[in-house]
Amino acid sequence: MNRKNAFLTGVIVLALVVLTVVATGCEKQAVTAPASADNAAQDASKPAEKVKLTYATHWITYQINGIVENDSQGNPVLISKGLQQYVDEYNALNPNVEVEILQVPYVEYADKMNLMYDAGVAPDIYQIYSTWGVSYQKEGMLDPLPADILADIKANYVSSSGAVIDGELRAIPSEVNDHAMLYNKEIFKKAGIVDADGNAKPPTTWAELADYAKKTTIKDANGNIEQYGIAFYKGIDGYVVDPFLSLLFSNGGKFLSDDEKKCMLNNEAGVETLTAMTDLFKSGSTDFTGTLWDFGKGKVAMVIVAPWTEGNYRQALGSDFEKVVGIAPVPKMKKSASLQYSWILGVMSSSPHKQEAWDFLRWFTSEVQPDRGTTRYGDLLARTIGAIPSRKIDLDGNKDKMGDSFFKKTFVEEIPNSVAEPNVMNSAKIKEIMRIEIEASWAGEKTPKEALDSACEKIDQLLQ
Repeated sequence: MNRKNAFLTGVIVLALVVLTVVATGCEKQAVTAPASADNAAQDASKPAEKVKLTYATHWITYQINGIVENDSQGNPVLISKGLQQYVDEYNALNPNVEVEILQVPYVEYADKMNLMYDAGVAPDIYQIYSTWGVSYQKEGMLDPLPADILADIKANYVSSSGAVIDGELRAIPSEVNDHAMLYNKEIFKKAGIVDADGNAKPPTTWAELADYAKKTTIKDANGNIEQYGIAFYKGIDGYVVDPFLSLLFSNGGKFLSDDEKKCMLNNEAGVETLTAMTDLFKSGSTDFTGTLWDFGKGKVAMVIVAPWTEGNYRQALGSDFEKVVGIAPVPKMKKSASLQYSWILGVMSSSPHKQEAWDFLRWFTSEVQPDRGTTRYGDLLARTIGAIPSRKIDLDGNKDKMGDSFFKKTFVEEIPNSVAEPNVMNSAKIKEIMRIEIEASWAGEKTPKEALDSACEKIDQLLQ
């Protein structure tokens, strides 16, 4: 925490302490003041104060407000409910409770939760990237799972590995995400990358991907890329590190040692993997200017992404979405594999309304809707967020959006081949180190071996 943040946190904490002291003093005076029948009657007639709960999430606008499309008359129609609609439903059913959404940008989320907790103003309900939970648990920020919710998770979830911290289930699994490759079928056909029937043919190996990337790259007279063979996204660990780890696992490599005490990135498999990715930059098939979101503009032939990106690409490509987009497993080096990562949710230990917060989560994540046979949270994940739900009935009850869907089918089928990201202390810092060093290799500032040696030296210090 820098000095400015420390100072601000101290001011907030001091203010809260003062308010608490004042409130406590007023409360004591109220207790000792003589009561009258009239006062008692007035107090009885006052409506009980609403319990206010804050739900923190990193989700973006359409995921909170829902998916809206215009009808034939141009009027906006809600196609799929967002978080806000479910919150409104709960508030209407429970007039004594008011749940409010706190939207926090992903890049600020991990640090902001720490600052808010230290200042005594943390949200009641958290929704976090699972790896952040290790430090939160160590700081005592996470309220233990109630026994009934713990039993429910063990009995009814497809995967709960993301919610395991120090060998124990500590939160409710939110979503389980692996990775797949998207390819532009129209670009492939124009480049002649087709099967015997003339259909676009995706690469199955990394060597094929590198070859196809060259064939689909188009440059202008000055050598600038107009159409990318493949694109990543500089500056965000999920768009840099996750594709690297997916390829590393397919190459038989490991991120950490079995005891999670030592970085394994700079061994032979890791160096081979980063070399293969860096060669895409050296060959001119990609650069730092293009991003994976340019795939939605028809300017990129291939990207490696998580399932939640569907909504963004559907919105960008409109009615051409299924005509343009192809989905295939991440091209392998030795075996099929990709990174699996998770989000988790639960109640902050500092919440003054833990019972009400857990009751909301029971209603949201585990109560089965009679008309659908699914949970509200599962429907939200599958139908609006675009992520793969962790609960079995939510996968089965949303087959049209999951296993039977055009886009998600490959992601669901590849879950058994995915490797869960380890939950270790300082995960956010570790992934940031990896991102910086991987980008240094991509940019030609370091060799792949130098970049991974530097990464492991710093990561090992954090692991200790």
